[in-house]
Amino acid sequence: MRKPSSLLRQLLAWLLVPLVALLALNAFLSYRAAVAAANEAYDRLLLASVRAIADRVALVDDRVEVDVPYVALELFESKSQERIFYRVASKTGATITGYDDLPLPKKVPQGDQPVFYRAPYHDEIVYFAALSKPLYDAQGLGPVLVQVGETAEARDALSREILYDGLARQGLLIVAAALVVWAGLRRGLRPMLRLRDDIARRAPNDLSPIDPRQVQGEVRPLIDAFNLHAERLDQLITARRRFLDDASHQLRTPLAALKTQVDFSLGDPSESDQRALLRDIRHTTEQTIRLVNQLLVLARAEPQGVPGTEMTAVDVAELARATTTELVPNARRKQIDLGFEADPGVAQVEGNRLLLHELIVNLVDNAIRYTPERGAVTVTVGRGAGGVRLEVSDTGPGIPQAERARVFERFYRGSTASDQGSGLGLSIVQDICRSHGARIELGDAEGATGLRVRVTFGRA
Repeated sequence: MRKPSSLLRQLLAWLLVPLVALLALNAFLSYRAAVAAANEAYDRLLLASVRAIADRVALVDDRVEVDVPYVALELFESKSQERIFYRVASKTGATITGYDDLPLPKKVPQGDQPVFYRAPYHDEIVYFAALSKPLYDAQGLGPVLVQVGETAEARDALSREILYDGLARQGLLIVAAALVVWAGLRRGLRPMLRLRDDIARRAPNDLSPIDPRQVQGEVRPLIDAFNLHAERLDQLITARRRFLDDASHQLRTPLAALKTQVDFSLGDPSESDQRALLRDIRHTTEQTIRLVNQLLVLARAEPQGVPGTEMTAVDVAELARATTTELVPNARRKQIDLGFEADPGVAQVEGNRLLLHELIVNLVDNAIRYTPERGAVTVTVGRGAGGVRLEVSDTGPGIPQAERARVFERFYRGSTASDQGSGLGLSIVQDICRSHGARIELGDAEGATGLRVRVTFGRA
């Protein structure tokens, strides 16, 4: 992957490259303007020279005489090595004075209007001005044609001088603009450079938000997005750290008990004691497995624990019926009447099927666990104004009103808790509800003592 260039260089390139392109275009246009200006200036000199010569054309004794004044040619004196050509010809084309072979204009001048043209002459381009000089005589000598031409050295020199002068000024302006832009960009990027240094100096575990006020307004959305990402990372790291703390704290006791039971069984107890120890070991192992599973589900159920959890349309009634059927053997061992009721119609929500299954398992298993023998547990799914409603009611001891706010805390065990629980069931349920935008409520069961847990999901 190509390393991105610096922002300063990119901005300078985006600003200066178009300026250089505009300079090239302006150079072309300036060259054409310079050539036009030089041509206009020297055409005026040619016209002045032609008129000066035409003024010295006269009839003397019925003969055309021309006295070429020196001023007509000294107008072209310059540092360049240019050459001047002139010719005065009669209306028949005969040369009166000057160069015989000067090229004629394609358009014959009429009246007092001059004609400007250029034509090759002796292997070089020569610029000409031609003017018709009328002669009033009885012999019909008619008008004479006056031509003056010059080579292009002076014109080219003037064009280059105008072009180079303009380009020099524009180049200086671009250099000055580049320096000003560079200084402005350096000053404008200074807050971002300070921000870079501040982040580089942070501790590895420092995910505190960055103050967006220290940078320009255009950069603040990037800082806000960075802060949001850092917040998510902090939540994820906190969830992982809490999982490790919970696991190390809760697994220490059952593993120590399991080791003690194994050590005692190795002391050669009687056969009846060994069988009892094996039952205890199996019970402790089952509790440990259940605790590990609950810790794993708890870590997954946290809203910030596993980002991007797959959500699909889940039929809560169908899932609750299947989950209740799974737990029938547990209810039969205590001769508990485990029932299921569902309103007709669709009861779909947007959720993760695995987590919703764990939610129902925890609610129903808790109800069976705390309900005395020959009691009853009922699972109900229906629809209300707020969405899909899942209820689990039992005939157990319930939860005192004063403890209902704390039973969702991790590892909290109330006064009516059994010795087999871990204190994670309702905490798992609450985290799953949060990750699904659901609401959980505890209340008294109708018609008897016991607990009713209600979970209300939003509409799918």
